Amino acid sequence: MGEGWHNNHHAFPTSAWQGLRWWQLDPQAYFIRLLQLLGLAWDLKRPTREQVEAKTVS
Repeated sequence: MGEGWHNNHHAFPTSAWQGLRWWQLDPQAYFIRLLQLLGLAWDLKRPTREQVEAKTVS
């Protein structure tokens, strides 16, 4: 359920998404997004592209 991208959680601990790239499937984030659409979750955080790039190791 997204644990393959768990290191992203340490880089962005407040993010609801652990898969930060389009190819990183994150079923847990999809479920949380569904909860948001149903009104059961709100104020979800997601890092901006600039924040992700700033933490990317070259």
